[in-house]
Amino acid sequence: MTQSVDTKPQVQELRKLLEGLECGMLTTIDDDGSLHSRPMSMWNEIDNDATLWFFTPANSHKVVEIQHHQQVNVSFSTPNQERFVSILGIAQLTRERQEIQSKWQPGLEIWFPKGIDEPNIALLKIKVNKVDYWESSSSFMPQTISFLELSHP
Repeated sequence: MTQSVDTKPQVQELRKLLEGLECGMLTTIDDDGSLHSRPMSMWNEIDNDATLWFFTPANSHKVVEIQHHQQVNVSFSTPNQERFVSILGIAQLTRERQEIQSKWQPGLEIWFPKGIDEPNIALLKIKVNKVDYWESSSSFMPQTISFLELSHP
């Protein structure tokens, strides 16, 4: 994992927490206020500005939910390692070709057979605001990482 000297300690800590975790549960808010969760695979490293990226079909229901309610949660867990991570952030959809091309990874063809030329391909960009996590090393006392100060240079 490559780390820039510009990487904030909070981002380095989050990268370490998510090391080896590839699939999380993305929770969005539906128009009736109900919560809706689904598994999402994370194919890219967290950006230095604390942004997560997920590939998605642009016409999926989660995209509609995010257009109405941008606040989301992504949770990851490894019960065998006693590590649980809950990420609160703000999501938005991007269809920028350059961004899609730079984030593309082999293996995504399972969902997007035409690769980056798939007409319905998009990225969910999730700007991390706060992370709560529990680890066996912390005796399961909740720990928090705040990213709000990263938004204001």
